[in-house]
Amino acid sequence: MRHSVEGSIDTPVVAPFSRIVALMTGREHVASLLDCVAGWAQRGVRVRVAGLACAPSDGDGGPRDAQGISRRIIFAATVDAACETLARRGIEADKEILEPDPGVAQTETFARAVRAWQAELVIGSPLNPVALAGSTGCSVLMLPQPFARRCQVPPQRIFVASDGSAASALAVREAARVAGPGAAVRVGYLACDAAAARHPDDFDAVVLEAQHDNEGASHAIVAAALQWRADLLVLGTRGGHEGGRWRYGSVAADVAQRTVLPLLLVPQASQHSVLAAVSGIH
Repeated sequence: MRHSVEGSIDTPVVAPFSRIVALMTGREHVASLLDCVAGWAQRGVRVRVAGLACAPSDGDGGPRDAQGISRRIIFAATVDAACETLARRGIEADKEILEPDPGVAQTETFARAVRAWQAELVIGSPLNPVALAGSTGCSVLMLPQPFARRCQVPPQRIFVASDGSAASALAVREAARVAGPGAAVRVGYLACDAAAARHPDDFDAVVLEAQHDNEGASHAIVAAALQWRADLLVLGTRGGHEGGRWRYGSVAADVAQRTVLPLLLVPQASQHSVLAAVSGIH
């Protein structure tokens, strides 16, 4: 039987992140990216705009070489313009142009920069956001592509997918933490008993029906979020860990590929998740 009750956030929680990395690859909607940085940043935030440069040309001096140089110049100028835009909004940001390494995957190149910066949040459109979150222990706000419209900042309707596990409970608490005044949060429980789920009492559930496979689970999550008109989807990245009720390790990756909504991926090992666990939040 389906039931749903919207939970609202009464305690104002504004700008919860103090160290943010904004990833630029040339695929993202830059205005939306910068809106999210400004909207999710604490006062005195430290921001790094990390851009992945175009792969170097073969250096033969031909037309392809000239085009490659031109693309790199334009990309560097875009990164500079992003930093200047943030400065006009009262946010100081430094920049880092990451050089592609033929022997290193793009995700690992970004992960190294995120770990070095000790970021709390990554915002952008990485190719593999789930792997990035898992390898850094840092939450990732993925802006899906193609992204035809700008994000709602701060989000007013937040949908959290859950399997009732401790990892999912931390994702729910993170959704509550980032919600602004008056925002609504809905928790969608997938193939589990909502009454037995380990979540704060102030959140009620909508039970999602899906087959026990990655495709069915991800489809149910995305469809429920869209039906509710959510403007942010939140998902824990360790839902399939041993002891959890989801036993499909790639549900988060499937959702990341399907969603047309901004997606906040919360790894169980993230700084805020650890603080929540220490505080006894479950």
